[in-house]
Amino acid sequence: MRILVLWLTVVQLINGAEGIKVEHHATGNSISIQNFEDSSSVQIYRFGKSSQKGGQVLLTHHRRDVITEIPKFIQVVAPQKEENLFSNTKDYWKTMSLKRFHYYEQQSTKVLVEPIKVDKWVKEGDVVGSSSIKFQVIETPGFTRGAVSYLAIIDGKRCAFTGDLIYGDGKIFDLYSFQDAIPEAKVGGYHGYGARLANLINSLEKIKAWKPDIIYPARGPVIDNPKKAINQLVGRVQALYQNYLSTNALHWYFKEERMRICGERVLGKGSNIDLMPYCLHLDTPDWIIQYSTSRIIVADNGHGFLIDCGGKNQLEYVKDLVEKGVIKQIDGIFVTHTHDDHSHMVKAAAEYFNCPVFATNEYKDVLENPGRYLMPGLTKNAIKDIKGMKDGETMKWQEYQFTFRFFPGQMYYHGALLVERPKTNPVFFIGDSFAPSGIDDYCLLNRNLVHADSGYPRCFKIVRELPRNTWLINQHVPHVFRFSEKEITYLETQYNKRTKILRDLFPWDDPNYGIDERWATFYPYGNKMKPNETREVEIRIINHSPKQRTFKITPHGHQGAKILSKPSSTKLKPRTKGVVKVKIQTPKAPGIYIITADIDSEGMHFQRWVETIIEVE
Repeated sequence: MRILVLWLTVVQLINGAEGIKVEHHATGNSISIQNFEDSSSVQIYRFGKSSQKGGQVLLTHHRRDVITEIPKFIQVVAPQKEENLFSNTKDYWKTMSLKRFHYYEQQSTKVLVEPIKVDKWVKEGDVVGSSSIKFQVIETPGFTRGAVSYLAIIDGKRCAFTGDLIYGDGKIFDLYSFQDAIPEAKVGGYHGYGARLANLINSLEKIKAWKPDIIYPARGPVIDNPKKAINQLVGRVQALYQNYLSTNALHWYFKEERMRICGERVLGKGSNIDLMPYCLHLDTPDWIIQYSTSRIIVADNGHGFLIDCGGKNQLEYVKDLVEKGVIKQIDGIFVTHTHDDHSHMVKAAAEYFNCPVFATNEYKDVLENPGRYLMPGLTKNAIKDIKGMKDGETMKWQEYQFTFRFFPGQMYYHGALLVERPKTNPVFFIGDSFAPSGIDDYCLLNRNLVHADSGYPRCFKIVRELPRNTWLINQHVPHVFRFSEKEITYLETQYNKRTKILRDLFPWDDPNYGIDERWATFYPYGNKMKPNETREVEIRIINHSPKQRTFKITPHGHQGAKILSKPSSTKLKPRTKGVVKVKIQTPKAPGIYIITADIDSEGMHFQRWVETIIEVE
């Protein structure tokens, strides 16, 4: 396979030109262009081992997993639109430590830990380099918001240095980095699935219009047929987005006009945009009380069982029902998933009504210890003593039969509750995983896995196995609804097509690496520690691959935070989880500190890939 070139250390001469070199490293490429006549030197992406002292290094974007340590004697050039992420890293991490709860901006946190002194900020139209080596700057947002590319004619060849805009022939490094808001459609970052794919296509077309002979990406093999590679990538991205729209739950919430705006950004004006028609939906039965994202199951004796409690208004509403005698008491609470609009006031509700809280075991820890995770929409309000239920476990409540299911649809940390009672059609409380127009998979940071036994494939299987005439309830939809056999088959077929597109879109041996940013993560993500305190933390890894892998972990301390353990590794069978422990020590001074770690496996080398935030009090 051509991709193996990436993992070799190679020196390539550009058209035989003396002193012009490209180094392929495990974690990315380093371009070194040297002119021995005037001793000028330019490096691109990083400072290579063969680079001579002095000269410039041209950076295309701010991500720490690309940038290596740069010597002080090198002049640094970087994109002006990302100045804050190069220079104000301390403020970024201080803010991140506070805003990571109720967080819906959905941007990658692979930001530099320590600032880089940039000597020259560049924008569209600028020219950089030396007297003999000139580079034209063009703005190419996509992988990051403010990325640039550098164009140069070197030894008669038109060379484009495009950063992470493209990875080899028709591929990208990941998809979750493209999550963003779509202002023209009034879509926020949380709902902006692949929003910057439109920017990616525009940037690729700019590169193509320049007619390069060769593309040197920041990561991945050199591209010697740029037009073919770009066309291939644009085709895959558009096929992916068309597929996404075809099963999109947002069609129900945002309606056709806004979805058309989203689609035409990626597919082009006037493009055919397929949206799934709404399935059968009816009024909610009278034994279920609905308010906002909460539902209350009411028993014949007047007792209630609460499904989710996200806000103060919901809690006050339920209190009022009890005070007025509409409901005698709340006997229990089931939490469908970890998002704050479903869980924020569950702790307060459980304390007020003196009742137990239920969830499936797969997300129990997230609800009990939200500060240990980084996920969209987590609340600070930790829920203690949750009754963790096994997938498929049943419970009798009043005249009802409950069946608890692990239901990783909208997000991985998600459950569902099947409710059955005599002489009544069953109801399946599915949180946010389906709407009458399709599936709720619009936020890639939610970890929507595409394994056969997890993610939506698992949810399709469960829905198919439900008792006949079961109604579905989405906590945001004021109806019950159900899919016909034809509709669920359509959803499943389209999702399988998407999985195939994703396999072709990424260079990895499993597409989940490209859609699951948290396949490796520190646990806890957030730590409150004392000065000079020693603590052991974990790095948790999921081997998504269909083969056994050994993952080597190399932790890094920063700004006085120390690593007290040596690099270590874990061998994981296909589709299994593993843990590597790392001992850390805090500095004496109070403040916010970051620990990072490299993760290496065969064909996979990720620099400073994961981080944990330490707040020294």
